[in-house]
Amino acid sequence: MDEAEFEDHLKRLRRIGADHSTCEVKKSQGGLPTSIWETISAFGNAQGGTIILGVDEKHDFAVVGVRDAGAIESALGSTCSDLEPIVRADIHTLVVHDRSVVIAEIPPVARDQRPCYKRSLGPWAGSRLRVADGDRKLTDYEISVLLANRAEQRHDVSPISRASVEDLDQRALEGFLRRIRDTRGSIFGNRDDTQVLMMLNVLVRHQDELVPTLGGLLAFGIYPQQYEPQLNLTVVAYPTTNAGEPGPRGERFNENRAVDGSIPVIVAESIRILKRNMKRRSIVSGLFRTDEWEYPEEVLREAIVNALVHRDYSEYSRGMQVQVELYPDRLVIRNPGGLYGPVEITSLGTDTVSSSRNRVLLKILEDTPLGDGHMVCENRGTGIARMRSALTEAGMEAPKFIDDIGIFQAEFPNHTLVDQEAVEWLSVLSGGPLTRSQMTALVLMRNGNQLTNNSFRSATGVQDSRTAYKELKELVDRGLAEQFGTRGSTYYELSAEASHDDTYEEDADEDDADKDSKPLTELQGQVYHALSKGPASRSEVIKRTGLDANQVLQVLRALRRKKLVVMVGQPRSKNARWQLAPDRHEIMQ
Repeated sequence: MDEAEFEDHLKRLRRIGADHSTCEVKKSQGGLPTSIWETISAFGNAQGGTIILGVDEKHDFAVVGVRDAGAIESALGSTCSDLEPIVRADIHTLVVHDRSVVIAEIPPVARDQRPCYKRSLGPWAGSRLRVADGDRKLTDYEISVLLANRAEQRHDVSPISRASVEDLDQRALEGFLRRIRDTRGSIFGNRDDTQVLMMLNVLVRHQDELVPTLGGLLAFGIYPQQYEPQLNLTVVAYPTTNAGEPGPRGERFNENRAVDGSIPVIVAESIRILKRNMKRRSIVSGLFRTDEWEYPEEVLREAIVNALVHRDYSEYSRGMQVQVELYPDRLVIRNPGGLYGPVEITSLGTDTVSSSRNRVLLKILEDTPLGDGHMVCENRGTGIARMRSALTEAGMEAPKFIDDIGIFQAEFPNHTLVDQEAVEWLSVLSGGPLTRSQMTALVLMRNGNQLTNNSFRSATGVQDSRTAYKELKELVDRGLAEQFGTRGSTYYELSAEASHDDTYEEDADEDDADKDSKPLTELQGQVYHALSKGPASRSEVIKRTGLDANQVLQVLRALRRKKLVVMVGQPRSKNARWQLAPDRHEIMQ
């Protein structure tokens, strides 16, 4: 990190008001903090991060410097060597305003070498994980997941000793065997059913008895929950956007179901329950009208299958269920066990690299009919890519993924990102046409998001980082976005020019003014009060109120129609400010 990158880092920290998930700041004037190993371990167990020593967070991130930079560097290097595996940090001293600041850039530890822990404490007591701006101890389950990820997982071929062949659905087995012989007849055509099922790890011999494997039971079991009660799925449909908040009739749930059976049965029944609690949308195109579900069925199927086949089936997690939660504004699906192998969360859906902890189960299910003309899964690493594509075709936002080591979560927002209001805003931006991914990026930035090359690709489905860089650079060159930072710390925000649009300066219709001669809402009151402290740009209003960008945009428009606020300056100028109207009338209480 050079001085320019360091200054960019400080600006971002001051804007946020605290250090964050990839940056830790310490004053360190008394030497190296004894707890610094925790942050190094936490960064190593996540995406890496930067440690800055010699900056005072409590005094607006003032550069105070360290007393003996050489000793600090040496102690940091020694601390990195005390971890297992050893962390190869880039440690250097930067002189800023005649003060020495020690910077350590901590790389992420390879996923198959985690957890990164303090050697003298061992993995169970000496592993940490970064959460927001702090470090927490990993749970025993998270440690077990990480340690298990270092080796090939074989839980799906473990014998279910209390079960027998009679516990498997014979009709489902017949369909499976028929497909196997149709597609791989040269291998399995002349072998009997039992031999084929053993070769494919559906059955295994255990103490001279032929019993199902866990994978075989999950794929074909009549009732697998007889032996593994919690290996099922729950579907909860909530009436409001917050779990536990009652609906208009005092109801806690619209539906609350535990779904049992084999994986094909669970998938089909879960989709049926979700459809029962979803609305249908009508899309008019020319003379034709198409009715579609709030979420494309293909997305539901792929997401539920992914959760069931990629979950952790170790003994530690067999008491955990796959959870599906349907809210009015989003669908959330979570399963035990985070990502496995070399797959990174930023690459999900952008390449076909696949690594599964349940290889045998996936191999079985790629030839297991789902009942609707599909096999349960393709086992080609394309499920998330297909989900993204289906959502894009439906005009919906890309899913958000969270890998929390012990839990993997997929969240699907229930609204189109580029809606009619956003299209109207985009239409007033100068500079010619935009690609769909650039439109998505601008709307995300307008809603207050900072974008990096990775998050741009994750949000838009653009696969190539060079293409992402080109599209983001075009937005910067056209004055629609601003670039901050350099190299690995580069991020983009909406420019001041693009954050204001010409619609503010359109004369309000008299009828609209009449309609808006009503008492202020709570949000309108907040914005009005914020402007009573003095003129402010929209971004400053956001900071004063704590509201999001879209809320402030809508409220300012409403207050302008009420003739309570005015804009001073050109609509898309960096110097444009909002202020209370000089001739404003009294606010109605």
